[in-house]
Amino acid sequence: MPDLSSEKTDFLARPILGPSLVVLLAICLGLFLIGCAKTERQVIDRPFISELVEPSTIFGEATVGDNRSKEAIENIQIPELPHNRPLTLDECLELALKVSPAVDSADQGYLGAMWGRWQAITNFLPTASASYSVSHRDTPASLAGGHDVYSKQVGVTQSVFTGGRNITNYLLSQLGVAAAQIEKVQAREDLLLQVKQAYYSILATEKALAVAKQSVVNLSSHLNVAKNFFDVGMVPRNQVLEAEVELAKAQLEETTQARNLEVNKSRLNILLRRAVNYPIKVKDALNHPKFPLSLDYCMEVSLRDNPEVRLGRNQVESGAKNIDLARSELYPQVTVNYQNSSSGSTPRAHGGLAGDSSQWAIGAVASFNFWEWGRSKAGVEISKVKLNQAINTLTSLMDNTKLEVTTNFQNLVSASRNIVVASKAVESAAEDLRMVTERYQEQVATNTEVLDAQTRYSQAQYDYFQALYNYNLAWASLERTMGRKVTPAGLTPNGGAPQEATAVRPASPPPTL
Repeated sequence: MPDLSSEKTDFLARPILGPSLVVLLAICLGLFLIGCAKTERQVIDRPFISELVEPSTIFGEATVGDNRSKEAIENIQIPELPHNRPLTLDECLELALKVSPAVDSADQGYLGAMWGRWQAITNFLPTASASYSVSHRDTPASLAGGHDVYSKQVGVTQSVFTGGRNITNYLLSQLGVAAAQIEKVQAREDLLLQVKQAYYSILATEKALAVAKQSVVNLSSHLNVAKNFFDVGMVPRNQVLEAEVELAKAQLEETTQARNLEVNKSRLNILLRRAVNYPIKVKDALNHPKFPLSLDYCMEVSLRDNPEVRLGRNQVESGAKNIDLARSELYPQVTVNYQNSSSGSTPRAHGGLAGDSSQWAIGAVASFNFWEWGRSKAGVEISKVKLNQAINTLTSLMDNTKLEVTTNFQNLVSASRNIVVASKAVESAAEDLRMVTERYQEQVATNTEVLDAQTRYSQAQYDYFQALYNYNLAWASLERTMGRKVTPAGLTPNGGAPQEATAVRPASPPPTL
C-alpha cells in the first residue's frame, strides 16, 4: 500500500505558481498600482504650463491652435491697451474675443464635438483584440508534478447590421458639431453685447459726471451771488440756505456718478482680462446713426439666425434622431467574428510539442432580444416625448425672440425720438437758465426760479445723454437678438464685411429713426 502521507507532503512542498506566472502577476499588479495613483483630473488639449501665468495668456488662441506648448503660450500676440489715448470700441471687442474664457470654453466644446464625431465613425470600423495568459496546471491523479500552459488569442469583430444604430449615432454626432458651432456664435455674441454694454455705460457715466460737475460750478457761482446779496441786505438768509442745499445735492450727485464711472471701468477691465483698477479710457461712440432695417426684416433675420433659435432647431433634429436610435433596439444585431488562438508549453504559446494546439474560426452571429417586457418600446416612446418637449421649447424660443426683437426695435425708435426732443430741450433749458440768472442778478427773478432753472437744465442734459445711451444699447441688443451685426449701410453677413445696402434692404422702406 503506498504511503499517502509522504506523497501528500511532497505535493504540498512543490511550488504552486510557476516563475512565468509570478512575473505576469507582478506586471499586472504594477500596472494596477500605476492606474490607481493617476487619479487626478486629466485636462485634454490644454497648453503646457510650467509655472503660474496670467489668465490672459492661457485663454484664447493657444488652447485651440495646432501647437499647444509653452512656446505657443509665450508667443500669443495680445494687443496692449494704450495709456496715452482712448480705446475704440473695435479695439475692446478684438481684445475681449482673444482672452475671454467663455469664448475659449465654446471653442473647446467644438473640439470635443469633433472628437465625438470621430468616435461615432469608429463604430463602422472593425475592432481587434488580443489576449495572452499563463496558467499553472497540476495533475493530482498522477501526482507527477505540474506544468505551465501559455495561451494567446487574436480576434477581429465587424458589425454588419445594428438596426441603424451606428448611422444614427453618426448623424447625432454631426448635429453635435453643428450645435457646438452655434454655441461658439452664442458665446461670441454674448461677449460682444457685454463689452458694448460696459463701453456705453462708461461713456454715459462720463457724460453724467460732466453734467454733475458743471451743475456744481453753476450752483457754486449762484451761491456766491446769493451770499453777496445777503451781505448787503438785498435778500433774506433763507435764499442762501436754499442755494447751499441745492449745491450739496449737486455734490452728492457728482460723487455718485464718479463712483459709477469707476465701477463701469472695472466691469470693462474684467471683460478684457485686465486688472480691475487698470487706467482705461474709451473713445466717445455715443452717436445717432440712422438704423437701416425695418421691424419685419429684423424679425425675419432673428427667427433665422438667432443662436438660441438655431440651437432649438438643432435639438428638435436631435430628438428625431434619438427616436431612430431607440428603434434600433427593435431589430436584430448581426456581427462577423474572426478568432485565432493557440496554446503551448512555451512562452510563444506554440512549441510544437505534444498537447500544443492552434486553431482559427470565422463566423457570423445574429442576436435578437424578442421579449423584454416592452423595454425597447418604452425607450421609443420616451424619445417621442422628448421630441415633443424640444418642439415646445423651440416654439417658446421663437416667441421670446419675437418679443425681444419688438422690444429692442421699439426701444430704438423711442430713444431716437427722445434724442431729437431732448436735444431741443437742452437748448431751451440753457437759454432759460441764462435769462433767469441775469434777471436774478438784476433782482427781477427769485432765488427759487434760478434753482429750478438749473435743475431743468441738468435734467435736460441727463435726458439727452440717457437717450443716446439707450439708442446705442438698443442697437447692440437688437444685433444680439438677430445674431448679426448691423451697420448704417445695412446688415453684415455672418463672417464678413457689410453687404451692399441693396442686398439687405427689406421690401418695405425702413423707418426713419
